[in-house]
Amino acid sequence: PPFLGHQSTFQHLETMRKTNRLPHALLFTGPEGIGKQKVAKQFAKILLCDKSKAPCETSPEPSRRKCRSCLFETLENHPDFFFITPDEGRIKIDTIRELFKQLQLRPMVSQQKVVLINDAHTMNAAAANALLKTLEEPPTNTFFLLICHALGWLPKTIVSRSQKVRFSPLSKEELEQVLAQQEIKIPDSLLNLAHGSPLHAIQINEMKEQLPEVKTLIEEMTPAKSWQLTQEVIEADQVPLFLDTLLQKIHQSLTSGKSPANFTFDLLTFADRILEFKKDLRLNANPKIHLSRLLLFFKEPLETRL
Repeated sequence: PPFLGHQSTFQHLETMRKTNRLPHALLFTGPEGIGKQKVAKQFAKILLCDKSKAPCETSPEPSRRKCRSCLFETLENHPDFFFITPDEGRIKIDTIRELFKQLQLRPMVSQQKVVLINDAHTMNAAAANALLKTLEEPPTNTFFLLICHALGWLPKTIVSRSQKVRFSPLSKEELEQVLAQQEIKIPDSLLNLAHGSPLHAIQINEMKEQLPEVKTLIEEMTPAKSWQLTQEVIEADQVPLFLDTLLQKIHQSLTSGKSPANFTFDLLTFADRILEFKKDLRLNANPKIHLSRLLLFFKEPLETRL
């Protein structure tokens, strides 16, 4: 399969499968939006396929008859495939309990079942504990594929019971190829902020009008502008990416030697504020209040910035 940038990772998975060394739980880790879910879904099709040259839907022999598993129009319609994704930002215990009930039944079409948990790090504590019990005593012929871009948020007990499969960011050339396939052209200045993630490149390009320069924050930000910008970022549902991009702009300003005179310490303190805000977001902080206030950091009296 044409997994740009991840061919060796996919081949590693295939080698484990073909040599019967595939563990019951795989943890796909790496930056957000670089193709982990695409690889996971393709691998799920292979695990569910009954043919030796799986999946038979990609066979170069058009006349070759497809197995029952590959006849399903989409993977999500497959009765032995379970796709778990966050609901309102969280994977909750009721979802894992319902999954466990389904896993007690025999496979309906394939010889095994596949569970794909997207954004596994969003499980709340109860859901994570319930999943841990399942991973400790996994049902027969069931494979778990966990996707995570924030490994530090996932309980160590779950990490230790899964085999990590690391995905690297795409190179700039690979990133440009992926975007070209979608007929998307993004300036280099924005591509450099995406850190090898096609998803982030597209999202950053879409919100480029909302991305203030460091100089703008220092010299031109007003309460009215900060409130309007906050509203636009929240409506676009891009608060975490907006904060990450601000951090990158600060880093670029500091490392390029072009940061405004006498503002090095202030920029480092501002970066700390952003990191604190990111932690508060996980605790359900109100982004409207916090982001608007954050954008006015350089308008605060000097003594309150510390």
